Amino acid sequence: MAFALPSSLVSVCDKSFIKPSSLTPSTLRFHKLSFIDQSLSNMYIPCAFFYPKVQQRLEDSKNSDELSHIAHLLQTSLSQTLVSYYPYAGKLKDNATVDCNDMGAEFLSVRIKCSMSEILDHPHASLAESIVLPKDLPWANNCEGGNLLVVQVSKFDCGGIAISVCFSHKIGDGCSLLNFLNDWSSVTRDPTTTTLVPSPRFVGDSVFSTQKYGSLITPQILSDLNQCVQKRLIFPTDKLDALRAKVAEESGVKNPTRAEVVSALLFKCATKASSSMLPSKLVHFLNIRTMIKPRLPRNAIGNLSSIFSIEATNMQDMELPTLVRNLRKEVEVAYKKDQVEQNELILEVVESMREGKLPFENMDGYKNVYTCSNLCKYPYYTVDFGWGRPERVCLGNGPSKNAFFLKDYKAGQGVEARVMLHKQQMSEFERNEELVEFIA
Repeated sequence: MAFALPSSLVSVCDKSFIKPSSLTPSTLRFHKLSFIDQSLSNMYIPCAFFYPKVQQRLEDSKNSDELSHIAHLLQTSLSQTLVSYYPYAGKLKDNATVDCNDMGAEFLSVRIKCSMSEILDHPHASLAESIVLPKDLPWANNCEGGNLLVVQVSKFDCGGIAISVCFSHKIGDGCSLLNFLNDWSSVTRDPTTTTLVPSPRFVGDSVFSTQKYGSLITPQILSDLNQCVQKRLIFPTDKLDALRAKVAEESGVKNPTRAEVVSALLFKCATKASSSMLPSKLVHFLNIRTMIKPRLPRNAIGNLSSIFSIEATNMQDMELPTLVRNLRKEVEVAYKKDQVEQNELILEVVESMREGKLPFENMDGYKNVYTCSNLCKYPYYTVDFGWGRPERVCLGNGPSKNAFFLKDYKAGQGVEARVMLHKQQMSEFERNEELVEFIA
């Protein structure tokens, strides 16, 4: 189906600012950012949830405007949730501090003049899905400040809705985002909720302080969407299990994970599609909440990350069993490190500053550097605002080329991959025979 996305499809019905339902105590007025927080621009992590069938929640709403009713429901619960997520209702004071001034989160109510299926079944789904995200915000470097949380509810002609958020990466990572979404959706389902249990724990600079390397005046890790395009790939459970079994036999790796096999395959195919193939490096981001001592709970909010990497200098290095074997070796090494004192992400930022370049740019002399964020086992498909599980969860295009995002495919054991490459490289990538059957 040929389908364009003219701006006339989208009509913004309302724009408002949602403040916390109670004032933030003066003792919490200033939220200190960690070294990793400070290294990131105030780029927005975008995420959207598609709910095809939305039922009215109140008996007296039958004669009211449905979008207004849904927006009011979400705004009320958001206001309650922001009491616990108060930094997201503030604004950046500088690169090291959030002023938790209860300015509020921006909330947009939008009508989309087509059916949801026209978006979800679009041949260029990644492009079409962006229609439900706040315009020009996904992964944008909003370094000068502004709202740290922007929410949009979009209603389709068919009655379905999409709920999307642009969540400041400056304060939290993908796990932080999921915590927020679960808490907000829980309050929406049960408006009588007065206290979130467990309440989010903002770690601030208590884990990665700036004492060792000093504060950063300006961010070092920026997004760059120039010439960047996204492709969605689906790895069904049965085919992925068969591939994992084959790799296990050929590599000697016991029970290779979904993320190990899929990221290795994407790395291999993306490198092959590059005009300057080798040498190449694959950098995996790590959630270190359970890796440090004392362990942090899952409800810890912040950028609690590190990295590990593998490299390929010749064609033998690019064989799938070799890549998976090297990934397993490096992640085991990472788990033995002190992820506070030997945090490879912090060391990369510091080293890049010394060399006068951006992190991951020509890393260790490697021209082609790919990054992978593994969100598998993060239950995004269980985010339920009262209308059941979402039909689809999408991430906006970005934050830069040569980036992979992996997450569970719906509620099963399959994997959905979002691949960002330069548009010229993407045209070669999607023709790779090893990937054709997985491209959505």
